[in-house]
Amino acid sequence: MYSHILVPTDGTALSVHTVTKAVEFARTVGARITFFYADPDASASLTDDAALLQLIAPDTYRDDYSGRAREILSKAAVSAAAAGIECETMSRTSTRPHAAILEVIEELGCDLVFMSSHGPRSFGGVMLGSETLKVLVGAKVPVLVSSVEKNDPAPAMNMVTSTMKDEHRSIAVVAYGLRTFSRALQENRTVDFELLKSMLGYLRSFPAKLHHPKEEAYLFKKLQERTSEFDPLIAELQHQHREGDNELQRLIEDVETLGIAPPAERIDFVTRLELFAGEQLKHIGMEESRIMPAAARSLLPEDWAIVARAFGENGDIRFAEETREGFRRLFSRIANLQ
Repeated sequence: MYSHILVPTDGTALSVHTVTKAVEFARTVGARITFFYADPDASASLTDDAALLQLIAPDTYRDDYSGRAREILSKAAVSAAAAGIECETMSRTSTRPHAAILEVIEELGCDLVFMSSHGPRSFGGVMLGSETLKVLVGAKVPVLVSSVEKNDPAPAMNMVTSTMKDEHRSIAVVAYGLRTFSRALQENRTVDFELLKSMLGYLRSFPAKLHHPKEEAYLFKKLQERTSEFDPLIAELQHQHREGDNELQRLIEDVETLGIAPPAERIDFVTRLELFAGEQLKHIGMEESRIMPAAARSLLPEDWAIVARAFGENGDIRFAEETREGFRRLFSRIANLQ
């Protein structure tokens, strides 16, 4: 039916949901995907805040603006990789996303566009965003609009699942990066130990301090309040959190002397690094294939509202010490160094 799908994404919660749906659709029809990001030219105007930031804080500008494309696209790519879908990523600087999307459709020969819409314009009785509407009108191939934010029947639940999946993708990008390091070390190739340390440090900081505690304190807890059916699974996932944190700390300590370590210790480190990365990916798979569907079936709207507040931007004050934005910037630096 379709062989090459273009999936525009902008890193929002809705686009994270769309990436998931696009991957599922591509697997159903046997198509490959190109994920596309229209990168705004933030420095085009000297009056723009981004242009000022570029002048006075170039490192921050790189993390907040110029590195955004790779950050977003790398997470989309791991979604496809996890499902065994062939994919490529592409970005283009443009202040008119719809025009860039239409150009890329022609250049790549895509036969379907799979995209989301935030609203609010009406087209055939459906509320669509202006960029989506322009693509829908201008494209010479079919455009599949996966979701309309205004009509979402379960906004709290979808906000939580989209946030969790986005955070899972960040963790998965780093886990795949660790596997790359493992192969390089096995083959005695030169590696960037500082980047490896940053990746391990990110996993110690973000999942351990923010992601896992919120899962346990809110999603897992609410699920256990509604049913005991998944208690053994939740206990196993919590055990994996603890064991993963302990092994991660060992890897962080050992990497400090890896450059001068004897061959036997290097082999042991490489084996453990590969195993650790694989366990992170397996853990994500368990949560998305088993916990999320279970929660969708069992939790009530009022439960999702409580969980959504904890996972939202303001979040739970207990986790305020480490901000989501701070973690996003750290991930952006890692994604752009790989």
